[in-house]
Amino acid sequence: MNIRIFTAAALLAVYGGTACAAGNLQIDVHEVPTRTVLEGLARSNNMNLVVNETVTGNLTMHLHDVSAEEALQAVVDNQNLFVEEHGGIRVISGIVKDDGAQTSYSCVLAYAGPDEIGAALTSRLSAEKVKVYSEGNAVVVSGTRRDVEAAKRLIDELDKPAGQVDVEVEILSLNKEAVKELGIDWSWSGIEGGVGRTHLPYAEAQIHAFLSTGKADVLARPHIVAKNGQEARIFIGDKIPVVTEHVSGGERTSTTEYKDAGILLQYTPRIHRDGTVTAKIHGEVSMPVYVRDLKAYSIATRQVDTEVRVKANESLVIGGLIGKEEVENFRKIPILGDIPILGKLFQSRYRSRKETEVVIIIKSAVLPSPFMMGADM
Repeated sequence: MNIRIFTAAALLAVYGGTACAAGNLQIDVHEVPTRTVLEGLARSNNMNLVVNETVTGNLTMHLHDVSAEEALQAVVDNQNLFVEEHGGIRVISGIVKDDGAQTSYSCVLAYAGPDEIGAALTSRLSAEKVKVYSEGNAVVVSGTRRDVEAAKRLIDELDKPAGQVDVEVEILSLNKEAVKELGIDWSWSGIEGGVGRTHLPYAEAQIHAFLSTGKADVLARPHIVAKNGQEARIFIGDKIPVVTEHVSGGERTSTTEYKDAGILLQYTPRIHRDGTVTAKIHGEVSMPVYVRDLKAYSIATRQVDTEVRVKANESLVIGGLIGKEEVENFRKIPILGDIPILGKLFQSRYRSRKETEVVIIIKSAVLPSPFMMGADM
């Protein structure tokens, strides 16, 4: 009599709410046959489920606000059951006596890399049970049936197309007058070289207005696509010969290395299910500075590191990357300045310093993906 009451309660709890919605089930059963609970779960979510005769025993569960898939996995884990899938039909069986029989499973991956999947598999299985074949983009798992089924589930979870972010970047150079008119203090975070800011539409509009007045110049407008969790890199510049002096045994020697000088942007996105992106950004402006004593260049660098969450097409403005450049100017009066000896009277040389600020405007948008409605990728 008690079993019938609890069985009815179990089925009512499973059927409560909208059947296919995630997180709508309430399950409160005590000593109910495991087969009965599995039957209720299958019907509540229209699962193609076969429970064979090896599934026995009773089950006590108290679950609140879970999906049918989550409840099914809880039953399988708790009762130590096996799940095999064939053509969209899942077959659940009970514990089979371990006779030491070994089996294997090979899978050619559709999206993920074999090294990535192999690392995930070895976190759950011993390394000798997992073989990675990079050339065929495949993995092979050997072991008991339990090992193989666990590997299949993990591969199904991970072998999906990664999300991608469309990144529009605009790199501009502002003169000293424009920087004053903009009136933004970039140093509030204490990060050397400034910081990224969102919600600055007025600043973006004003910066673009400076272009028409000659107070700003567009250095570059690169456009890239970044894979979820993978770094995308943009470098605009050149390699500059830099002389380094060494003293050894009283002898002074110098070596020349070619180093990057220009603008570097490194962008690593993490996509969330609501379409927002957490972006890890490294920005760097490096400029050659002429050292007269060495008659060579050194590299002066300003950089910023920030991590910020932005909405689709929301602008992120990075500033505070100020550069100072010393320029040597030469002037002469035509014809008179070319007269030997006396021509120097009609020539002049002077040095001037030019201060500019590099501003980087970044817009991110997640590209459509069939798996965007799942958990954070």
